[in-house]
Amino acid sequence: MTTDISKYRQNLFDIKKRVEVISEHLQGIRNTKYLITEVEFLCLQFRKVLELIALSSLIANKDEYSKVHEKFSKHYNARLIFQDLERINPDFYPIPSEQKLKMVDGKKVFDLEMITEDYLTKEDFLSVYEKCGGLLHAENPYGHKRDLNAIKLEFPVWKDKIIVLLNHHSITLVDNETLIIGLMEGKGDGLPYAFEFKKLNDADADSIKKGME
Repeated sequence: MTTDISKYRQNLFDIKKRVEVISEHLQGIRNTKYLITEVEFLCLQFRKVLELIALSSLIANKDEYSKVHEKFSKHYNARLIFQDLERINPDFYPIPSEQKLKMVDGKKVFDLEMITEDYLTKEDFLSVYEKCGGLLHAENPYGHKRDLNAIKLEFPVWKDKIIVLLNHHSITLVDNETLIIGLMEGKGDGLPYAFEFKKLNDADADSIKKGME
């Protein structure tokens, strides 16, 4: 049986592969030959990545989300999922972080340090989602002319912000007792991983601390 945490990891894997394809196109390794098809193709990939981020947050909060939405398995619109998740769990959005090695009582421990800049914020997410959505439709000849070159220049910024957001991140579940930590590149195999952690009560924490002494 596929667990929710394995579904989360699979989403990270799909995101990783799509970001790799985006990178290859931005580097000129691959190309659709025409500017308009190149912009449309990359917008499609970015939109898919954003939908996968939203669906990953849904996975992390599935139990509470399913109580509100009976047919949650058919949901895909990232904006609507975000609106619903925010009502259920204001902390649903991934928080980017990095591991810092520290010395505590003479022992080496890893601590999480939050990243506060150069990542894809919720505001960035919704802006990019709408921009990409608008470019997936044929241009009305009587409407506003799109500046495809200007849009293309934004792609590397979007890609880098997504990487910073997800490279090492956490999501706090609605119970405020559970934390999901995801990373895009595990040591050794370079594959994405996701782990679930439960907050320890004081008695358990003291017991573990004593066992380490």
